[in-house]
Amino acid sequence: MEGRKHTRFAVQLPVSFSGDQLSHGGTILNVSAEGCAITSETVAGAAVYLQLTMQLREQEEPVQVDLAAVRWSSATRFGVEFIKIRPEEWERLKKFVKMLESPT
Repeated sequence: MEGRKHTRFAVQLPVSFSGDQLSHGGTILNVSAEGCAITSETVAGAAVYLQLTMQLREQEEPVQVDLAAVRWSSATRFGVEFIKIRPEEWERLKKFVKMLESPT
């Protein structure tokens, strides 16, 4: 496995995902500026493309990822790389990850 470009931070956040004949919810286990790992009863296989709705903060609108690629999967979890995300959503995600880097 190649090294990661971005640090992943352990979290437990709700997420819903949908793709080709697949729509379900789960929990984000870790997140970075480039992707996340998700645990769910429904696991997406590698090379599947999904849309994600991530609830990063309770009082805010969820962050929408328009296109994410599943890079690996196991029996109960899978990892995605964010491919396409609108600029304003990207800024919110980066701000959230930056907060995890230096909690005050």
